[in-house]
Formats: sequence, C-alpha cells, structure tokens
Amino acid sequence: MEAVEFSQFVQDESSHLSGPSKDISVRRWTMDKGHQIRYQNDQFHTLSLYLAGGNENIRTDRPASRGSTGSFCFMPQTQGSVWKINQQVTFAHLYFSNSFLQRYCASAYQVDTRFIELEDQLFLEDSELRSAFLNCLLARQSQATESDLAIEQLSYEVIQLVVEKFAVFRLPAPKPKGGLSARARRLIYHQINDRLGEKITLAELADSVGLSPYHFARMFKLSFGESPARFIDWMRIEKVKALLATKAELCEISVQVGFAHQSHMTQRFKHWVGVTPARYRSDQN
Repeated sequence: MEAVEFSQFVQDESSHLSGPSKDISVRRWTMDKGHQIRYQNDQFHTLSLYLAGGNENIRTDRPASRGSTGSFCFMPQTQGSVWKINQQVTFAHLYFSNSFLQRYCASAYQVDTRFIELEDQLFLEDSELRSAFLNCLLARQSQATESDLAIEQLSYEVIQLVVEKFAVFRLPAPKPKGGLSARARRLIYHQINDRLGEKITLAELADSVGLSPYHFARMFKLSFGESPARFIDWMRIEKVKALLATKAELCEISVQVGFAHQSHMTQRFKHWVGVTPARYRSDQN
C-alpha cells in the first residue's frame, strides 16, 4: 500500500479550538482505518495523544510497538514517518514552534539553544503528562469560559513536562564553536531581566562580556536562538503578561517594561500574543 499525506485522509474536528499564541496550537483529528499515512511537519514540533482507538496502529519502521488510547508520540519538526492505520483513531496534536522552544529554554534554563536535541518518541505512557494535555485540550474547547492566560499557562505546562520527563533535550558531546559561554549567558540573561524598564543598548550588553557589538550580536543569536532585539522584545512581553494580572494602568505598565508609549506596547503585544493587552487582561477576569 502506497503511503499518502496525512492531510488527505484526516478529519479535522478543531473548529472549536483556539488559543492566544501563534507559537503554540492544538488540533483534534479523526482518521479512519485502511490507510498508510506519511506525516511530516516542517513548521512545528508535534506532541500527539491518542484519545480513542488506534490500538492496532503502527509506525512502519517500528512495527513491534502498537498504539493505544492515552499514549503519546513526539515528532520533531521536519522528521518524516509512515503509519499504518489499522483501526480508526481520534487524537489530538499540540504543535509548538522551534523559536518558542529556543526562547523557553534560553529563559527557563539559560541554556545554549544549540544544545537542544529533539528525539522522536513512540507510544509513551505518562499519567501526569496525559492529565496536563487533557486539561489544555479542555480549556481550548471551552474558550468561551477560559481566559487566554489560562489556556496559555496550560500549554506551557505541557511543554515543560515534555522537556522534563522525556529528556528530549541533550547536550552534544563535542563543544560547539562560537556562541557565549555559560557564565556570559547567565550574566546577559539577568542583565536583560533586571533592566527591562530601561533602554538596553547592544553596546552595553557587548561591553559587559568584553565583545564588540557586532561579534556579540552574532554570538548571542547562536546561543539564544534569537537576535538580542527579538529576545528582549519577547522578555518584555512576558513581563507585560505578569503585570496585567495587577491593577496597574496600561500606560504605567508600558513605562515599567520599557516601551516608548502605550500604543507601541499594544502593537508589540498583539504581534507576539495575537490579542491586545486590554483583551488579554479582560479574559483573565
């Protein structure tokens, strides 16, 4: 049987699902038996959870393993695989971008993003991850009653568990060339985090680790996965999210987080999150 593309035979049940982030999304699918499917996503990493059925389904390169309700597969971005669908299956996919993964790991662990190595996982069982995934899926199904903040937080919890539990991120054996040292990464991260309300210049950051601005910018992007400007922009937006949970006025928040004016903050917030700060705040109430 010749393999066909995933999109040709899958039935999308996700019209009711939504979320605030461009970098993270969830879709729910159903697929009938009797097909051999090729799956590859060149834009996002995919965490898949079988919701019902699929006990006879296999991945052709590992035929001894069988799918089951409640089991997970993890498929890194760009990796291709072929599946025999021997039983109807309903499943959900959580997609997250590599740029989000890099920002998350650089922020949470101050790790050089080149150290991130994603490995595929097949039919894994984990009750804690399953509970977190189902909570995330339910929140997106209940978008009328769940805030964007709640949906986003639940999505982050799932990805954090993927990082922690399944060890899909490993340090490579050879030392990578270029980039910032571990000490420099920690120093730069905390310097940015402590000065989000101020004007931060490339020259100041570069000088703190003894590099020229041009060389620093290149080494920063190697280690953090983003340019200094984009990474600082993202960190400011994360700070805005935290402050939106307080009673501070939007104009006050924009000053605290280092934006030139409120409209600039609104523009950047909508770019990263997909909604305005006012909408994001109202959804929390």
